Amino acid sequence: MTKYGIKKSSLEMLNSLKGMIIDNTLLVSYEVLDIICEITSDLNKEVAVLINRKGEVIDVTIGDFASVKLNLYTERRSKDSLCSIRCVHTHPKGSGMLSEIDISALKELKLDLMVGIGVLNGNPQNAFFAYLSAENSDVLTVKKGPYEINEFMRINAQDLIRDIEKNYKSQKNRIFNVSNKKEKAILVGIDSIEYLDELKELLDTAGGVEVGRIVQNRQSADSAYLIGKGKLKELELEVQKRGADLVIFDEELSGAQIRNLEREIGVRVIDRTQLILDIFAKRAKTKEGKLQVELAQLRYRLPRLIGFGMEMSRTGAGIGTRGPGEKKLEIDRRRIRERIRGLEKEVEEIRKHRNLIRSKRTHNVFQACLVGYTNVGKSTLLNVLTNSDVYVEDKLFATLDPTVRKLILDSGQEIVISDTVGFINKLPHDLIAAFKSTLEEVVYADLIIHVVDGSNEIYEEQIEIVEGVLKDLGVDSKPTILVINKIDKAIPKDIMYSPVLRKGTDFIYVSAKERINIDMLVKKIQYYVNSNSELQTLELFIPYTDCALIPYLHEKGRIIEKDYKDSGIYIKGEFNPAIISVIKANIIQ
Repeated sequence: MTKYGIKKSSLEMLNSLKGMIIDNTLLVSYEVLDIICEITSDLNKEVAVLINRKGEVIDVTIGDFASVKLNLYTERRSKDSLCSIRCVHTHPKGSGMLSEIDISALKELKLDLMVGIGVLNGNPQNAFFAYLSAENSDVLTVKKGPYEINEFMRINAQDLIRDIEKNYKSQKNRIFNVSNKKEKAILVGIDSIEYLDELKELLDTAGGVEVGRIVQNRQSADSAYLIGKGKLKELELEVQKRGADLVIFDEELSGAQIRNLEREIGVRVIDRTQLILDIFAKRAKTKEGKLQVELAQLRYRLPRLIGFGMEMSRTGAGIGTRGPGEKKLEIDRRRIRERIRGLEKEVEEIRKHRNLIRSKRTHNVFQACLVGYTNVGKSTLLNVLTNSDVYVEDKLFATLDPTVRKLILDSGQEIVISDTVGFINKLPHDLIAAFKSTLEEVVYADLIIHVVDGSNEIYEEQIEIVEGVLKDLGVDSKPTILVINKIDKAIPKDIMYSPVLRKGTDFIYVSAKERINIDMLVKKIQYYVNSNSELQTLELFIPYTDCALIPYLHEKGRIIEKDYKDSGIYIKGEFNPAIISVIKANIIQ
Protein backbone atom coordinates (compact mmCIF):
# COMPACT_ATOMS: atom_id res chain seq x y z
CA MET A 1 0.00 0.00 0.00
CA THR A 2 1.25 3.44 -0.86
CA LYS A 3 1.65 5.92 1.98
CA TYR A 4 1.10 8.98 -0.16
CA GLY A 5 -2.00 10.89 0.92
CA ILE A 6 -2.83 8.38 3.68
CA LYS A 7 -2.69 9.33 7.33
CA LYS A 8 -0.61 7.23 9.66
CA SER A 9 -3.68 6.40 11.76
CA SER A 10 -5.47 5.07 8.66
CA LEU A 11 -2.47 2.93 7.76
CA GLU A 12 -2.40 1.49 11.26
CA MET A 13 -6.11 0.68 11.08
CA LEU A 14 -5.64 -1.05 7.72
CA ASN A 15 -2.66 -3.02 8.98
CA SER A 16 -4.71 -4.17 11.94
CA LEU A 17 -7.18 -5.78 9.54
CA LYS A 18 -4.67 -8.05 7.83
CA GLY A 19 -4.67 -11.46 9.45
CA MET A 20 -7.89 -10.77 11.39
CA ILE A 21 -10.17 -13.82 11.73
CA ILE A 22 -13.93 -13.25 11.44
CA ASP A 23 -16.88 -15.59 11.88
CA ASN A 24 -16.86 -17.54 8.63
CA THR A 25 -20.66 -17.55 8.49
CA LEU A 26 -20.51 -13.78 7.92
CA LEU A 27 -19.68 -12.17 4.60
CA VAL A 28 -17.86 -9.49 6.62
CA SER A 29 -17.80 -8.65 10.35
CA TYR A 30 -19.19 -5.43 11.80
CA GLU A 31 -15.69 -4.57 13.07
CA VAL A 32 -14.12 -4.86 9.62
CA LEU A 33 -17.04 -3.00 8.09
CA ASP A 34 -16.70 -0.08 10.53
CA ILE A 35 -12.99 0.28 9.82
CA ILE A 36 -13.18 0.24 6.02
CA CYS A 37 -16.15 2.65 6.05
CA GLU A 38 -14.27 5.10 8.29
CA ILE A 39 -11.17 4.99 6.07
CA THR A 40 -13.30 5.36 2.95
CA SER A 41 -14.87 8.50 4.41
CA ASP A 42 -11.50 9.96 5.42
CA LEU A 43 -9.76 9.29 2.09
CA ASN A 44 -12.74 9.43 -0.31
CA LYS A 45 -11.28 6.29 -1.88
CA GLU A 46 -12.36 2.69 -2.21
CA VAL A 47 -11.05 0.20 0.35
CA ALA A 48 -11.09 -3.54 -0.34
CA VAL A 49 -10.51 -6.52 1.92
CA LEU A 50 -9.90 -10.06 0.65
CA ILE A 51 -11.32 -12.80 2.88
CA ASN A 52 -10.84 -16.55 2.46
CA ARG A 53 -13.37 -19.23 3.35
CA LYS A 54 -11.87 -19.69 6.81
CA GLY A 55 -12.79 -16.08 7.59
CA GLU A 56 -9.20 -14.78 7.47
CA VAL A 57 -8.51 -11.32 6.03
CA ILE A 58 -5.58 -12.08 3.74
CA ASP A 59 -5.04 -8.68 2.13
CA VAL A 60 -6.21 -5.05 2.14
CA THR A 61 -5.98 -2.56 -0.75
CA ILE A 62 -6.84 1.11 -1.34
CA GLY A 63 -8.16 2.39 -4.68
CA ASP A 64 -10.35 0.94 -7.42
CA PHE A 65 -9.44 -2.15 -9.42
CA ALA A 66 -8.44 -0.05 -12.39
CA SER A 67 -5.46 1.33 -10.47
CA VAL A 68 -4.72 -1.43 -7.92
CA LYS A 69 -3.30 -4.74 -9.00
CA LEU A 70 -4.71 -7.38 -6.68
CA ASN A 71 -2.29 -10.01 -5.50
CA LEU A 72 -3.29 -13.23 -7.17
CA TYR A 73 -3.97 -15.10 -3.94
CA THR A 74 -5.78 -18.35 -4.54
CA GLU A 75 -6.74 -21.41 -2.60
CA ARG A 76 -8.24 -23.07 -5.66
CA ARG A 77 -8.31 -26.84 -5.46
CA SER A 78 -8.57 -27.35 -9.22
CA LYS A 79 -8.83 -25.32 -12.39
CA ASP A 80 -12.58 -25.83 -12.32
CA SER A 81 -12.92 -24.30 -8.86
CA LEU A 82 -13.33 -20.73 -7.72
CA CYS A 83 -10.36 -19.13 -5.97
CA SER A 84 -11.96 -19.49 -2.47
CA ILE A 85 -11.60 -15.74 -1.79
CA ARG A 86 -14.25 -13.06 -1.62
CA CYS A 87 -13.63 -9.36 -2.07
CA VAL A 88 -15.57 -6.88 0.05
CA HIS A 89 -14.94 -3.29 -1.00
CA THR A 90 -16.44 0.15 -0.46
CA HIS A 91 -17.76 2.81 -2.83
CA PRO A 92 -17.76 6.46 -1.73
CA LYS A 93 -20.82 8.64 -2.47
CA GLY A 94 -23.32 6.16 -1.04
CA SER A 95 -23.98 3.49 -3.70
CA GLY A 96 -22.46 0.03 -3.61
CA MET A 97 -23.63 -0.89 -7.11
CA LEU A 98 -20.92 -2.88 -8.85
CA SER A 99 -19.16 -1.42 -11.87
CA GLU A 100 -17.84 -3.07 -15.01
CA ILE A 101 -14.35 -2.88 -13.51
CA ASP A 102 -15.57 -4.77 -10.42
CA ILE A 103 -17.17 -7.43 -12.61
CA SER A 104 -13.99 -7.76 -14.68
CA ALA A 105 -11.99 -8.42 -11.49
CA LEU A 106 -14.56 -11.03 -10.43
CA LYS A 107 -14.16 -12.89 -13.73
CA GLU A 108 -10.39 -12.52 -14.00
CA LEU A 109 -9.67 -13.77 -10.47
CA LYS A 110 -12.62 -16.20 -10.30
CA LEU A 111 -13.56 -14.80 -6.91
CA ASP A 112 -16.21 -16.49 -4.77
CA LEU A 113 -17.98 -13.16 -4.47
CA MET A 114 -17.52 -9.53 -5.36
CA VAL A 115 -19.23 -7.34 -2.73
CA GLY A 116 -19.78 -3.59 -2.99
CA ILE A 117 -20.69 -1.47 0.06
CA GLY A 118 -22.01 2.06 -0.45
CA VAL A 119 -20.57 4.51 2.11
CA LEU A 120 -21.82 7.98 3.03
CA ASN A 121 -20.42 10.08 5.89
CA GLY A 122 -18.56 7.07 7.23
CA ASN A 123 -21.67 4.86 7.43
CA PRO A 124 -22.60 1.86 5.24
CA GLN A 125 -25.72 2.57 3.15
CA ASN A 126 -26.39 -0.53 1.05
CA ALA A 127 -24.73 -3.63 -0.36
CA PHE A 128 -24.59 -5.40 -3.72
CA PHE A 129 -22.81 -8.62 -4.65
CA ALA A 130 -22.14 -10.66 -7.78
CA TYR A 131 -20.86 -14.16 -8.55
CA LEU A 132 -20.19 -16.46 -11.48
CA SER A 133 -23.02 -18.81 -12.37
CA ALA A 134 -23.62 -21.87 -14.53
CA GLU A 135 -27.02 -20.46 -15.32
CA ASN A 136 -25.32 -17.99 -17.64
CA SER A 137 -21.75 -18.85 -18.61
CA ASP A 138 -18.22 -18.42 -17.33
CA VAL A 139 -18.12 -14.91 -18.77
CA LEU A 140 -21.36 -13.64 -17.30
CA THR A 141 -22.46 -13.01 -13.75
CA VAL A 142 -25.43 -13.02 -11.42
CA LYS A 143 -25.93 -9.69 -9.64
CA LYS A 144 -27.89 -9.22 -6.41
CA GLY A 145 -28.90 -6.10 -4.53
CA PRO A 146 -29.39 -3.59 -3.20
CA TYR A 147 -29.58 -4.96 0.36
CA GLU A 148 -30.08 -3.01 3.55
CA ILE A 149 -26.96 -3.44 5.66
CA ASN A 150 -28.68 -5.39 8.44
CA GLU A 151 -30.26 -7.69 5.84
CA PHE A 152 -26.89 -8.15 4.15
CA MET A 153 -25.19 -9.00 7.46
CA ARG A 154 -27.72 -11.80 8.06
CA ILE A 155 -26.71 -13.68 4.88
CA ASN A 156 -24.96 -16.96 5.72
CA ALA A 157 -21.62 -16.82 3.89
CA GLN A 158 -20.97 -20.57 4.12
CA ASP A 159 -24.32 -21.57 2.63
CA LEU A 160 -24.15 -18.95 -0.10
CA ILE A 161 -20.59 -19.78 -1.22
CA ARG A 162 -21.28 -23.53 -1.07
CA ASP A 163 -24.19 -23.11 -3.50
CA ILE A 164 -22.17 -20.81 -5.76
CA GLU A 165 -19.24 -23.28 -5.91
CA LYS A 166 -21.53 -26.22 -6.64
CA ASN A 167 -23.26 -24.35 -9.43
CA TYR A 168 -19.98 -23.07 -10.88
CA LYS A 169 -18.37 -26.51 -11.01
CA SER A 170 -21.31 -27.94 -12.91
CA GLN A 171 -20.55 -25.68 -15.86
CA LYS A 172 -17.20 -27.27 -16.72
CA ASN A 173 -18.83 -29.90 -18.96
CA ARG A 174 -21.41 -27.53 -20.44
CA ILE A 175 -21.33 -25.45 -23.58
CA PHE A 176 -23.27 -22.19 -23.41
CA ASN A 177 -24.55 -20.09 -26.25
CA VAL A 178 -24.49 -16.63 -24.70
CA SER A 179 -26.22 -15.05 -27.70
CA ASN A 180 -29.36 -17.12 -27.05
CA LYS A 181 -29.84 -15.65 -23.58
CA LYS A 182 -32.53 -13.01 -23.73
CA GLU A 183 -32.24 -10.07 -21.39
CA LYS A 184 -35.27 -9.59 -19.17
CA ALA A 185 -36.45 -5.99 -19.25
CA ILE A 186 -38.98 -3.82 -17.45
CA LEU A 187 -40.50 -1.05 -19.56
CA VAL A 188 -41.14 2.37 -18.04
CA GLY A 189 -43.25 5.21 -19.47
CA ILE A 190 -44.77 8.48 -18.32
CA ASP A 191 -48.01 8.22 -20.26
CA SER A 192 -50.58 5.51 -20.99
CA ILE A 193 -49.43 1.91 -20.60
CA GLU A 194 -50.60 1.17 -24.17
CA TYR A 195 -47.93 3.54 -25.46
CA LEU A 196 -45.36 0.95 -24.34
CA ASP A 197 -46.57 -1.56 -26.96
CA GLU A 198 -44.19 -0.12 -29.56
CA LEU A 199 -41.34 -0.15 -27.04
CA LYS A 200 -42.06 -3.87 -26.54
CA GLU A 201 -41.81 -4.40 -30.32
CA LEU A 202 -38.46 -2.63 -30.30
CA LEU A 203 -37.32 -4.83 -27.42
CA ASP A 204 -38.43 -7.97 -29.28
CA THR A 205 -36.49 -6.82 -32.34
CA ALA A 206 -33.40 -6.24 -30.19
CA GLY A 207 -33.64 -9.77 -28.80
CA GLY A 208 -34.93 -9.05 -25.29
CA VAL A 209 -38.06 -10.12 -23.44
CA GLU A 210 -40.49 -7.97 -21.47
CA VAL A 211 -41.15 -9.06 -17.86
CA GLY A 212 -43.09 -6.03 -16.63
CA ARG A 213 -44.34 -2.47 -17.20
CA ILE A 214 -44.55 0.60 -15.01
CA VAL A 215 -46.21 3.88 -16.00
CA GLN A 216 -46.50 7.19 -14.18
CA ASN A 217 -48.55 10.19 -15.23
CA ARG A 218 -46.72 13.38 -14.30
CA GLN A 219 -47.23 17.03 -15.16
CA SER A 220 -43.45 17.47 -15.33
CA ALA A 221 -40.53 15.04 -15.40
CA ASP A 222 -38.30 14.68 -12.33
CA SER A 223 -34.88 16.16 -13.14
CA ALA A 224 -33.00 13.47 -11.23
CA TYR A 225 -34.94 10.28 -12.07
CA LEU A 226 -37.60 11.28 -14.67
CA ILE A 227 -40.14 9.44 -12.46
CA GLY A 228 -41.03 10.27 -8.85
CA LYS A 229 -39.28 8.71 -5.85
CA GLY A 230 -42.35 6.66 -4.92
CA LYS A 231 -42.56 5.17 -8.41
CA LEU A 232 -38.77 4.67 -8.34
CA LYS A 233 -39.13 2.54 -5.21
CA GLU A 234 -41.87 0.54 -6.93
CA LEU A 235 -39.57 0.04 -9.92
CA GLU A 236 -36.72 -1.11 -7.66
CA LEU A 237 -38.98 -3.73 -6.04
CA GLU A 238 -40.30 -4.84 -9.43
CA VAL A 239 -36.75 -5.35 -10.72
CA GLN A 240 -35.95 -7.64 -7.79
CA LYS A 241 -39.28 -9.43 -8.00
CA ARG A 242 -39.00 -10.13 -11.74
CA GLY A 243 -35.26 -10.79 -11.78
CA ALA A 244 -34.85 -8.15 -14.50
CA ASP A 245 -31.45 -7.46 -16.09
CA LEU A 246 -32.48 -4.21 -17.74
CA VAL A 247 -34.84 -1.23 -17.39
CA ILE A 248 -35.88 0.64 -20.55
CA PHE A 249 -37.46 4.09 -20.43
CA ASP A 250 -39.71 5.19 -23.29
CA GLU A 251 -38.45 8.76 -22.88
CA GLU A 252 -34.98 10.11 -23.58
CA LEU A 253 -32.80 10.24 -20.44
CA SER A 254 -29.94 12.57 -19.58
CA GLY A 255 -26.56 11.21 -18.49
CA ALA A 256 -27.23 12.23 -14.88
CA GLN A 257 -30.62 10.49 -14.91
CA ILE A 258 -29.08 7.27 -16.22
CA ARG A 259 -26.41 7.38 -13.51
CA ASN A 260 -28.93 8.15 -10.74
CA LEU A 261 -31.36 5.44 -11.84
CA GLU A 262 -28.66 2.75 -12.08
CA ARG A 263 -27.38 3.70 -8.64
CA GLU A 264 -30.85 3.31 -7.12
CA ILE A 265 -32.18 0.34 -9.10
CA GLY A 266 -29.03 -1.76 -9.29
CA VAL A 267 -29.36 -2.88 -12.94
CA ARG A 268 -28.52 -1.37 -16.31
CA VAL A 269 -30.79 1.45 -17.50
CA ILE A 270 -31.22 2.60 -21.11
CA ASP A 271 -33.73 4.78 -22.93
CA ARG A 272 -35.73 4.44 -26.14
CA THR A 273 -33.00 6.11 -28.20
CA GLN A 274 -30.31 3.69 -27.00
CA LEU A 275 -32.60 0.76 -27.83
CA ILE A 276 -33.20 2.05 -31.37
CA LEU A 277 -29.48 2.69 -31.85
CA ASP A 278 -28.76 -0.87 -30.71
CA ILE A 279 -31.19 -2.24 -33.31
CA PHE A 280 -29.67 -0.07 -36.01
CA ALA A 281 -26.21 -1.30 -35.06
CA LYS A 282 -27.36 -4.91 -35.52
CA ARG A 283 -29.18 -4.20 -38.79
CA ALA A 284 -26.54 -2.11 -40.59
CA LYS A 285 -24.82 -4.21 -43.24
CA THR A 286 -23.07 -1.76 -45.57
CA LYS A 287 -20.06 0.35 -44.70
CA GLU A 288 -22.18 3.49 -45.00
CA GLY A 289 -24.85 2.13 -42.67
CA LYS A 290 -22.29 1.10 -40.05
CA LEU A 291 -20.57 4.49 -40.17
CA GLN A 292 -23.88 6.32 -39.82
CA VAL A 293 -24.93 4.20 -36.84
CA GLU A 294 -21.59 4.70 -35.10
CA LEU A 295 -21.84 8.44 -35.73
CA ALA A 296 -25.33 8.55 -34.21
CA GLN A 297 -24.21 6.49 -31.20
CA LEU A 298 -21.26 8.77 -30.49
CA ARG A 299 -23.36 11.92 -30.85
CA TYR A 300 -25.79 10.42 -28.36
CA ARG A 301 -23.10 9.37 -25.88
CA LEU A 302 -21.02 12.54 -25.85
CA PRO A 303 -23.34 14.78 -23.78
CA ARG A 304 -24.19 11.82 -21.53
CA LEU A 305 -20.66 10.59 -20.95
CA ILE A 306 -20.74 11.16 -17.20
CA GLY A 307 -23.83 8.96 -17.06
CA PHE A 308 -21.77 6.07 -18.42
CA GLY A 309 -19.27 6.44 -15.58
CA MET A 310 -19.30 2.77 -14.67
CA GLU A 311 -18.49 1.83 -18.26
CA MET A 312 -16.02 4.51 -19.34
CA SER A 313 -14.57 5.93 -16.14
CA ARG A 314 -15.03 5.69 -12.40
CA THR A 315 -16.41 9.21 -12.08
CA GLY A 316 -20.00 8.02 -11.99
CA ALA A 317 -19.25 5.17 -9.59
CA GLY A 318 -18.34 7.29 -6.61
CA ILE A 319 -14.63 8.15 -6.80
CA GLY A 320 -14.09 11.90 -6.23
CA THR A 321 -14.62 14.31 -9.08
CA ARG A 322 -10.93 15.23 -9.23
CA GLY A 323 -7.86 13.25 -10.17
CA PRO A 324 -7.38 10.39 -12.64
CA GLY A 325 -11.10 9.70 -13.02
CA GLU A 326 -11.83 13.18 -14.33
CA LYS A 327 -8.78 13.11 -16.57
CA LYS A 328 -10.04 9.89 -18.09
CA LEU A 329 -13.43 11.47 -18.63
CA GLU A 330 -11.86 14.36 -20.53
CA ILE A 331 -9.75 11.92 -22.57
CA ASP A 332 -12.91 9.99 -23.47
CA ARG A 333 -14.66 13.19 -24.53
CA ARG A 334 -11.74 14.29 -26.68
CA ARG A 335 -11.47 10.88 -28.35
CA ILE A 336 -15.20 10.81 -29.07
CA ARG A 337 -15.09 14.31 -30.58
CA GLU A 338 -12.13 13.31 -32.76
CA ARG A 339 -13.91 10.14 -33.86
CA ILE A 340 -17.08 12.10 -34.65
CA ARG A 341 -15.11 14.51 -36.84
CA GLY A 342 -13.49 11.59 -38.63
CA LEU A 343 -16.82 9.83 -39.20
CA GLU A 344 -18.45 13.03 -40.45
CA LYS A 345 -15.72 13.35 -43.08
CA GLU A 346 -16.17 9.72 -44.15
CA VAL A 347 -19.95 10.04 -44.33
CA GLU A 348 -19.61 13.28 -46.35
CA GLU A 349 -17.32 11.50 -48.83
CA ILE A 350 -19.89 8.72 -49.14
CA ARG A 351 -22.63 11.33 -49.63
CA LYS A 352 -20.68 12.90 -52.50
CA HIS A 353 -20.10 9.45 -54.02
CA ARG A 354 -23.81 8.65 -53.64
CA ASN A 355 -24.76 11.92 -55.37
CA LEU A 356 -22.41 11.04 -58.24
CA ILE A 357 -23.96 7.60 -58.58
CA ARG A 358 -27.44 9.11 -58.31
CA SER A 359 -26.70 11.64 -61.06
CA LYS A 360 -25.52 8.86 -63.38
CA ARG A 361 -28.38 6.57 -62.43
CA THR A 362 -31.17 9.12 -62.64
CA HIS A 363 -30.16 11.30 -65.58
CA ASN A 364 -33.59 12.07 -67.11
CA VAL A 365 -34.99 9.05 -65.26
CA PHE A 366 -38.11 9.37 -63.11
CA GLN A 367 -37.48 8.58 -59.43
CA ALA A 368 -40.05 7.26 -56.95
CA CYS A 369 -39.25 6.76 -53.29
CA LEU A 370 -40.98 4.49 -50.78
CA VAL A 371 -41.38 5.99 -47.32
CA GLY A 372 -43.43 5.02 -44.29
CA TYR A 373 -43.49 3.90 -40.71
CA THR A 374 -41.26 0.94 -39.88
CA ASN A 375 -42.72 -2.52 -40.54
CA VAL A 376 -45.55 -1.36 -42.83
CA GLY A 377 -44.44 -3.52 -45.77
CA LYS A 378 -42.28 -1.17 -47.87
CA SER A 379 -39.71 -3.83 -48.77
CA THR A 380 -42.44 -6.35 -49.62
CA LEU A 381 -44.07 -3.80 -51.90
CA LEU A 382 -40.72 -3.04 -53.56
CA ASN A 383 -40.21 -6.77 -54.21
CA VAL A 384 -43.67 -7.11 -55.77
CA LEU A 385 -43.34 -4.00 -57.96
CA THR A 386 -39.85 -4.80 -59.24
CA ASN A 387 -39.72 -8.63 -58.99
CA SER A 388 -36.71 -8.38 -56.68
CA ASP A 389 -35.73 -10.15 -53.46
CA VAL A 390 -35.02 -7.43 -50.91
CA TYR A 391 -34.73 -8.85 -47.37
CA VAL A 392 -38.12 -8.93 -45.62
CA GLU A 393 -38.90 -9.75 -41.98
CA ASP A 394 -41.87 -9.00 -39.72
CA LYS A 395 -39.80 -6.90 -37.34
CA LEU A 396 -39.09 -3.21 -36.85
CA PHE A 397 -36.25 -1.84 -39.00
CA ALA A 398 -35.79 -5.12 -40.89
CA THR A 399 -34.34 -3.03 -43.75
CA LEU A 400 -31.88 -0.33 -42.76
CA ASP A 401 -29.65 0.37 -45.74
CA PRO A 402 -31.29 2.06 -48.78
CA THR A 403 -32.23 -0.12 -51.73
CA VAL A 404 -32.79 0.99 -55.35
CA ARG A 405 -34.54 -1.13 -57.98
CA LYS A 406 -35.74 -0.63 -61.58
CA LEU A 407 -39.46 -0.72 -62.45
CA ILE A 408 -40.67 -1.16 -66.05
CA LEU A 409 -44.11 0.39 -66.54
CA ASP A 410 -46.81 -0.92 -68.87
CA SER A 411 -45.77 1.72 -71.38
CA GLY A 412 -42.29 0.19 -71.46
CA GLN A 413 -40.75 3.22 -69.73
CA GLU A 414 -38.16 2.52 -67.03
CA ILE A 415 -38.16 4.34 -63.68
CA VAL A 416 -36.25 3.72 -60.44
CA ILE A 417 -37.80 3.10 -57.01
CA SER A 418 -35.79 3.47 -53.81
CA ASP A 419 -36.67 2.07 -50.38
CA THR A 420 -35.60 4.04 -47.29
CA VAL A 421 -35.21 3.33 -43.59
CA GLY A 422 -38.57 3.18 -41.80
CA PHE A 423 -39.62 6.07 -39.59
CA ILE A 424 -40.83 5.69 -36.02
CA ASN A 425 -42.33 7.77 -33.25
CA LYS A 426 -39.69 9.80 -31.39
CA LEU A 427 -37.13 8.98 -34.07
CA PRO A 428 -33.83 10.13 -32.52
CA HIS A 429 -32.57 13.41 -33.97
CA ASP A 430 -29.04 11.98 -33.98
CA LEU A 431 -30.25 9.26 -36.36
CA ILE A 432 -31.95 11.74 -38.68
CA ALA A 433 -28.73 13.77 -38.81
CA ALA A 434 -26.51 10.71 -39.29
CA PHE A 435 -28.73 9.22 -42.01
CA LYS A 436 -29.04 12.50 -43.90
CA SER A 437 -27.27 11.10 -46.96
CA THR A 438 -29.62 8.10 -47.00
CA LEU A 439 -32.71 10.27 -46.62
CA GLU A 440 -31.58 12.38 -49.56
CA GLU A 441 -33.21 9.68 -51.70
CA VAL A 442 -36.49 11.28 -50.58
CA VAL A 443 -35.28 14.82 -51.25
CA TYR A 444 -34.36 14.08 -54.87
CA ALA A 445 -37.40 11.91 -55.64
CA ASP A 446 -39.99 12.97 -58.25
CA LEU A 447 -42.75 11.02 -56.48
CA ILE A 448 -43.18 9.86 -52.89
CA ILE A 449 -45.02 6.60 -52.27
CA HIS A 450 -46.11 6.75 -48.62
CA VAL A 451 -46.87 3.20 -47.45
CA VAL A 452 -49.23 2.74 -44.49
CA ASP A 453 -50.17 -0.38 -42.52
CA GLY A 454 -53.96 -0.20 -42.82
CA SER A 455 -54.39 -3.07 -40.33
CA ASN A 456 -52.71 -1.10 -37.55
CA GLU A 457 -55.19 0.53 -35.17
CA ILE A 458 -53.04 3.65 -34.86
CA TYR A 459 -52.34 4.05 -38.59
CA GLU A 460 -53.50 7.70 -38.51
CA GLU A 461 -50.95 8.51 -35.82
CA GLN A 462 -48.25 6.79 -37.89
CA ILE A 463 -49.23 8.84 -40.95
CA GLU A 464 -48.84 12.03 -38.92
CA ILE A 465 -45.39 10.96 -37.70
CA VAL A 466 -44.15 10.22 -41.23
CA GLU A 467 -45.65 13.48 -42.54
CA GLY A 468 -43.80 15.30 -39.76
CA VAL A 469 -40.45 13.81 -40.79
CA LEU A 470 -41.13 14.62 -44.46
CA LYS A 471 -41.89 18.21 -43.45
CA ASP A 472 -38.59 18.35 -41.51
CA LEU A 473 -36.84 17.19 -44.68
CA GLY A 474 -38.60 19.91 -46.68
CA VAL A 475 -40.33 17.50 -49.08
CA ASP A 476 -43.93 17.71 -47.84
CA SER A 477 -45.01 19.49 -51.04
CA LYS A 478 -43.87 16.73 -53.39
CA PRO A 479 -46.45 14.65 -55.31
CA THR A 480 -47.47 11.76 -53.06
CA ILE A 481 -49.44 8.52 -53.34
CA LEU A 482 -50.72 7.19 -50.02
CA VAL A 483 -50.65 3.39 -50.27
CA ILE A 484 -52.88 1.71 -47.66
CA ASN A 485 -51.21 -1.70 -47.39
CA LYS A 486 -52.21 -5.00 -45.71
CA ILE A 487 -55.91 -4.82 -46.65
CA ASP A 488 -55.89 -8.62 -46.55
CA LYS A 489 -55.87 -8.15 -42.75
CA ALA A 490 -58.10 -5.08 -42.40
CA ILE A 491 -59.44 -2.14 -44.40
CA PRO A 492 -59.57 1.18 -42.52
CA LYS A 493 -62.97 2.87 -42.84
CA ASP A 494 -63.59 6.38 -44.13
CA ILE A 495 -59.91 7.12 -44.69
CA MET A 496 -60.81 9.69 -47.36
CA TYR A 497 -62.32 11.80 -44.58
CA SER A 498 -59.40 11.35 -42.20
CA PRO A 499 -58.02 14.67 -40.87
CA VAL A 500 -54.45 13.39 -41.25
CA LEU A 501 -54.64 13.37 -45.04
CA ARG A 502 -53.21 16.36 -46.86
CA LYS A 503 -55.64 18.13 -49.15
CA GLY A 504 -55.62 16.52 -52.58
CA THR A 505 -53.69 13.41 -51.41
CA ASP A 506 -54.03 10.50 -53.82
CA PHE A 507 -54.48 7.11 -52.14
CA ILE A 508 -55.06 3.47 -52.98
CA TYR A 509 -55.78 0.25 -51.06
CA VAL A 510 -53.37 -2.65 -51.73
CA SER A 511 -52.01 -5.86 -50.27
CA ALA A 512 -48.39 -6.32 -51.25
CA LYS A 513 -48.35 -9.82 -49.76
CA GLU A 514 -51.44 -10.99 -51.69
CA ARG A 515 -50.69 -8.77 -54.74
CA ILE A 516 -54.07 -7.04 -54.51
CA ASN A 517 -54.46 -3.82 -56.59
CA ILE A 518 -50.76 -3.75 -57.52
CA ASP A 519 -51.68 -3.16 -61.20
CA MET A 520 -53.77 -0.15 -60.15
CA LEU A 521 -50.82 1.24 -58.18
CA VAL A 522 -48.55 0.89 -61.22
CA LYS A 523 -51.12 2.83 -63.30
CA LYS A 524 -51.14 5.60 -60.69
CA ILE A 525 -47.35 5.77 -60.85
CA GLN A 526 -47.61 5.94 -64.66
CA TYR A 527 -49.97 8.91 -64.32
CA TYR A 528 -47.42 10.86 -62.26
CA VAL A 529 -44.65 9.92 -64.69
CA ASN A 530 -46.70 11.35 -67.58
CA SER A 531 -47.57 14.49 -65.55
CA ASN A 532 -43.93 14.91 -64.71
CA SER A 533 -43.04 15.42 -68.37
CA GLU A 534 -44.77 18.83 -68.36
CA LEU A 535 -42.04 21.37 -67.53
CA GLN A 536 -42.63 24.64 -65.68
CA THR A 537 -40.82 27.88 -66.49
CA LEU A 538 -38.99 29.28 -63.44
CA GLU A 539 -36.48 32.03 -62.65
CA LEU A 540 -33.86 31.11 -60.05
CA PHE A 541 -30.99 32.72 -58.19
CA ILE A 542 -28.27 30.27 -57.11
CA PRO A 543 -25.64 31.58 -54.62
CA TYR A 544 -22.11 30.48 -55.46
CA THR A 545 -22.12 28.44 -52.25
CA ASP A 546 -24.94 26.31 -53.75
CA CYS A 547 -23.37 25.67 -57.15
CA ALA A 548 -23.81 21.93 -56.60
CA LEU A 549 -27.46 22.50 -57.63
CA ILE A 550 -26.50 23.37 -61.21
CA PRO A 551 -25.94 19.76 -62.46
CA TYR A 552 -29.19 18.77 -60.75
CA LEU A 553 -31.07 21.52 -62.62
CA HIS A 554 -29.60 20.31 -65.91
CA GLU A 555 -30.88 16.81 -65.12
CA LYS A 556 -34.39 17.91 -64.19
CA GLY A 557 -35.06 20.48 -66.90
CA ARG A 558 -33.74 22.78 -69.61
CA ILE A 559 -31.76 25.94 -68.80
CA ILE A 560 -32.74 28.76 -71.16
CA GLU A 561 -30.70 31.63 -69.73
CA LYS A 562 -27.76 31.89 -67.32
CA ASP A 563 -26.18 35.12 -65.99
CA TYR A 564 -23.29 35.32 -63.51
CA LYS A 565 -23.82 38.05 -60.87
CA ASP A 566 -21.58 39.25 -58.02
CA SER A 567 -23.10 36.96 -55.38
CA GLY A 568 -24.54 34.16 -57.48
CA ILE A 569 -26.00 32.91 -60.76
CA TYR A 570 -29.31 33.95 -62.32
CA ILE A 571 -31.00 31.08 -64.16
CA LYS A 572 -34.15 30.92 -66.25
CA GLY A 573 -35.35 27.55 -67.42
CA GLU A 574 -38.05 24.91 -67.77
CA PHE A 575 -38.02 22.45 -64.91
CA ASN A 576 -39.81 19.41 -63.57
CA PRO A 577 -42.49 20.59 -61.06
CA ALA A 578 -41.48 17.78 -58.70
CA ILE A 579 -38.20 19.54 -57.87
CA ILE A 580 -39.84 22.74 -56.63
CA SER A 581 -39.57 21.57 -52.99
CA VAL A 582 -35.80 21.21 -53.47
CA ILE A 583 -35.23 24.63 -55.09
CA LYS A 584 -38.07 26.68 -53.57
CA ALA A 585 -35.57 28.83 -51.60
CA ASN A 586 -33.92 29.78 -54.92
CA ILE A 587 -37.07 30.71 -56.87
CA ILE A 588 -37.35 34.41 -57.73
CA GLN A 589 -40.89 35.52 -56.91
